[in-house]
Amino acid sequence: MNHVPAKTRPRTKPPEERRDELMEAAQALFLEHGVGSTTIEQITSRAGVAKGTFYLHYSSKEEIHGALGERFTSQFLQTLTAAVARRGDRDWHGKLAAWSKTAVTGFIEKQELVNMLFHTHPSPPDSAPNPIVEHLKALLKAGLKDQAWAVDDPDLAALFVFGGLHAIVDEVLLGARRIGRGKLVEAVQNFSFRAVGVSAASSAGQEPAAD
Repeated sequence: MNHVPAKTRPRTKPPEERRDELMEAAQALFLEHGVGSTTIEQITSRAGVAKGTFYLHYSSKEEIHGALGERFTSQFLQTLTAAVARRGDRDWHGKLAAWSKTAVTGFIEKQELVNMLFHTHPSPPDSAPNPIVEHLKALLKAGLKDQAWAVDDPDLAALFVFGGLHAIVDEVLLGARRIGRGKLVEAVQNFSFRAVGVSAASSAGQEPAAD
């Protein structure tokens, strides 16, 4: 009689799965208690792993906090890229409007996470360019090459738009300015158009301010 060996479950999970579990546990605890008040023991307990497992993947709370920031930025960029790609190849006004809308709504919907990652416990200064700003720079340069707008320096324009967007959204989130999301998106879109020398009227209908 032939015996079919029973399938055995792997004793250890793949490293990337362990990292994800640790990151999910850390993110939840950081949001609940703050980064400073969270301990590595709490993270490993939430993730269901031994403390030594943490140090196989991260050297400190600061490192996993930085990894969370990188993951957020990567996912945010994917969302921006998809929103811009849904517009026609030469619909530059629509692409810029979609970029602005997606950025505003993304920051608002993830405000607690954004605050934890970048404001209340910011990572040490990094000399690397901001990937979100770099994405906008590439969009503005491509549109300029196709003569979609008039701007002398698309790099500075991207910094100006992103900085303005960030400041406006922060004012709303902090309660300093009361405005509905649709109106906020429309205001940021108009601000973005003016920054590249395009009138809001000529771009009307390119991207709805709110779904």
